[in-house]
Amino acid sequence: MTQPALSRLESGGPTPTIGVLERLAHALDAKLKVEFTDAA
Repeated sequence: MTQPALSRLESGGPTPTIGVLERLAHALDAKLKVEFTDAA
């Protein structure tokens, strides 16, 4: 990912895909967790 692309994400630009989030998690040595919860 380029620095300008990361900057756009950080500033609220386009919604990242799961693939992008996975790559970011890997680069940060983190685990990506997607979770659905009740709205109540």
